[in-house]
Amino acid sequence: MELKTITDRNLFDSFVMDHPYCHYMKTSMWGEFKKHTEKMTYEMKGFYVDTVLVATAMILRGSYCGHSFLYVPKGLSIDYEDPQLYKEAFSLLKEYADSQKVLFLRTDPDVVRVPRDIKGNQLEGFNHESVTKDLQSIGYTHKGYGYGYDGSWNDRYTLIVDLHDDMDTVVSRFSKQRLTALNRHVINHVTTHVGTKKDIPYLMEYEQHLCWHDGFAPHSKDFFTSLMDCFGEHAVIYVTEIDLDGMIEGITQEISGKKYRKDIKAKQDKEKEIVWAKQMIVNYGHKLPIAVGLFLRMQDTSWDLYTYNHKDFTVIRAVDNLHRFAMEDMKAHGVVHYDMVGFSGLTTKDDAEYGLYIYKSSFSPTFTEYLGEFDYIRNEAAMKHFRFENYAFKRLKREIKTRIHRKKASSEDYIKLAHSLHQ
Repeated sequence: MELKTITDRNLFDSFVMDHPYCHYMKTSMWGEFKKHTEKMTYEMKGFYVDTVLVATAMILRGSYCGHSFLYVPKGLSIDYEDPQLYKEAFSLLKEYADSQKVLFLRTDPDVVRVPRDIKGNQLEGFNHESVTKDLQSIGYTHKGYGYGYDGSWNDRYTLIVDLHDDMDTVVSRFSKQRLTALNRHVINHVTTHVGTKKDIPYLMEYEQHLCWHDGFAPHSKDFFTSLMDCFGEHAVIYVTEIDLDGMIEGITQEISGKKYRKDIKAKQDKEKEIVWAKQMIVNYGHKLPIAVGLFLRMQDTSWDLYTYNHKDFTVIRAVDNLHRFAMEDMKAHGVVHYDMVGFSGLTTKDDAEYGLYIYKSSFSPTFTEYLGEFDYIRNEAAMKHFRFENYAFKRLKREIKTRIHRKKASSEDYIKLAHSLHQ
């Protein structure tokens, strides 16, 4: 086997997209995006047996705290059922790292460890822990099978909705809460459509809402625009809108029925919704986007990268509508694996991110656990310093960002932000 540089982006990306282990981070498009947004460089490497291309690696080169490193996001596009093949390829990666004199080489293969039920319990079936042992046997250090957001560069856990069945069947598996929200959307005139780059300011606006709540720095318009430019037809924005006049009309018709003639309390609650809708018209206008999502799709998989909602409209549950529409649109484009992208891996109420798990699991996804991170370390002593510096710097950076960006935002803040972005 030989490791060679590939200069033809079309050749490289075609191999990745036709491979069973296809992932957007393995393409040159991701390399271009990282080059533009983080000033990283990248190389497209191919593994050849004789003249046949059998695997590829998207290698990012970066520097952190004065230490240079190589990173192969989501691992190689290779047959992980062939130990001899992947062990030889990962050994060649080590040799390449030696030649580049970097501190370490990191990779996180998108190989599923074992099958699990939605609660995380292991099921009978395949077991790819042998891949972990094989990589360790040739000199890679495994981060371990940890839980939570443990500082890994990519999430080790995710939830993926299976779209193989018809949409009626897919939707029927949603939780009662999701189905109720979707039924209310008909009455409340909530709809979703495919957007364009012109909708990026709404993505920025609703991300800012979350930044105020959680205390992190928002992305720039250039960040989102670059992502769409680099991935072209593989990138798609979904926009969920509400017609507040339609909502008022829908509720007015609803409470004119027999049910509400007898249930005075329920009628009063609906009348309060009308009052609320009228106030939202005063604040934001008659019709507006209330949720936006930026997705990527490639081969038979899609990824929900950034989805945010308007915090003054949380009660509408607009993201439910967005996901329902996105699933159908993705399915129409050949997607059967709808990746909701990341969660802690914990399914108990004491987990700080339990709410995220409960929400994503309500769409009846598959609990997916990957093998995790592997490092080839060329200098153990220097790596210890790097880890300490990296941990200390990130912790300090996180604390500073929290102090700067977290605030108890109000409707007034949301209104001012909307005016500043859309005037």
